[in-house]
Amino acid sequence: MLDLVMACFIGIGIGTCTGMVPGIHVNTAGAIMFASSALLMNYISAEFFCIVFVSMSIAHALIEFVPSMLLGVPEEGTATSVLPGHRMVLEGRSKEAIRIVSVGGFGAILVVILMLPVFAVALPFLQGISKPYTWIILTLVSLYMIHRLSNGNIAFLWSLLLFVLSGILGWIMLQTPISSGISLMCTFSGLFGISK
Repeated sequence: MLDLVMACFIGIGIGTCTGMVPGIHVNTAGAIMFASSALLMNYISAEFFCIVFVSMSIAHALIEFVPSMLLGVPEEGTATSVLPGHRMVLEGRSKEAIRIVSVGGFGAILVVILMLPVFAVALPFLQGISKPYTWIILTLVSLYMIHRLSNGNIAFLWSLLLFVLSGILGWIMLQTPISSGISLMCTFSGLFGISK
């Protein structure tokens, strides 16, 4: 039991480091840990490893907003398009902004933990009802979002074209003989790299 508590604190420490240092993501630490899991599993249990991962992810999610809020504050000229947290920092209320986000994040975790029994009962039932109609729901929601977020007909057509092309790319990648996890990881890595 003491080793699992230690795993929790190790995960919190790693998640805090990845959350506080801009440019380092929790997925980077997770990928390094996953790549070295064959070696680590000789010394630690699978439960230890899982608790490190979960606590690292939660700590990162709760802490990553601090550098983005404090370091990502725009200049005064662009103050009209800032997020509420940035606006509070510009007003000199950064401690209050951090406190509000911390309480909100912690409250969200508590609500999710309390709602887990309800989700465990309700979600399989709801999934069974909605499964035959999932493609209709996703199509309607996607078309609504494309229409709502587009400014004019030309933007709508470009958005629709990109949506269809991304669907075709996903379908092609899922038809390859390579496992879907590897093919999608390669696809997403390439798409993230293109934008840099």
